Amino acid sequence: MSGSGSTHPTLVVAADGKIIEANDAFTLLSGYRAEAVTGRLFHEVVLCADGAPGIASMETLSGVELRKASGARLSLLAVVSPMLGQNLAPYRYIVKLIECREIPEVAQTLAATESRLEVSERELQTFVSSVSHDLRSPVVSIKGFTGELRGLTENFMRQIGKAPDLSPESEALFTQYREEMLEAIGFVESSAKRVERLVNLLVVFSKLEGIPLNDQRVDMAGLFRSVLTSMRHRIGQKDCQISMEAVFPSLMIDPTVTERIFSNILDNAVKYLDPSRPGAITIKAGENDREVIFSIRDNGIGIAEYNRHKVFMFFRRATDLDIPGDGVGMPLARALLKRYRGRIWFESLEGTGTTFHVAFPKTLVV
Repeated sequence: MSGSGSTHPTLVVAADGKIIEANDAFTLLSGYRAEAVTGRLFHEVVLCADGAPGIASMETLSGVELRKASGARLSLLAVVSPMLGQNLAPYRYIVKLIECREIPEVAQTLAATESRLEVSERELQTFVSSVSHDLRSPVVSIKGFTGELRGLTENFMRQIGKAPDLSPESEALFTQYREEMLEAIGFVESSAKRVERLVNLLVVFSKLEGIPLNDQRVDMAGLFRSVLTSMRHRIGQKDCQISMEAVFPSLMIDPTVTERIFSNILDNAVKYLDPSRPGAITIKAGENDREVIFSIRDNGIGIAEYNRHKVFMFFRRATDLDIPGDGVGMPLARALLKRYRGRIWFESLEGTGTTFHVAFPKTLVV
């Protein structure tokens, strides 16, 4: 990190509070060489203004003082980002330090960025809504005309079949033509249905921000059981064992939205199980100091490194296998989570399995 050219002084701190890395910007600001602070406790170098006993107790944004090598003290704002391990506990922290005189400028930049993002999202939603509306008419026409074409083909072949003195060779040829024509029509119908399904999904996506939320107390253990019950047939077909570990909290949240999020994740977990071994899916609940986190781990085929960027992209598939799917489940789950300022991420090892983590703010726990 020290050579990364980060614009802000940055420290990497281990879970035990010891500094393990410092970048060049920190060296320039503090007067310490990186090796002079490496191995020291964070609070020996940076004092927390609210008296937090350690970095694990600090807020995401905390006022701090830096003890410079010259002995002077400098008031700063610390942006603390915990990095979570598989057990959902922070294994290190990234701490960016911002000088107080820069805070108005940083706030202004953030506000401008958020404003541009809001405008872009509105434009995207308007575009998606317009495109989906424009696509519906031709899709309906294609479905209607292919239906008529199927009927005409059947009638035409039936009339030919009634022709007198039809040789066995001609009858076999017409039978072949009939099968090929109906197969081609079937492909068109199937494609039209898929386009129609994708258009409907686009409509859902374009209206996500406007969907009213019906927040109520939701027992998350009960919600998971309900989702799994609706999937029991496919779970049975995959010879899959499901286990739910730990105590699950209750959240003040929209049950329909939450069920949609976890249905998409569990659907993928079942869909991408490895057929060469019995399936196993484990659902866990945990927390850190700011969030409650649900984890769904499977022993499926995993996601190849070169496909991982596709996971949250609409209409992209993070697999090279011919497995049915539209490529909307994960991006839709992430879009729904944004309504609650939640987040989703995953870890995967090809050939071993995948774990998806879903985090909600602790403020939703009831």
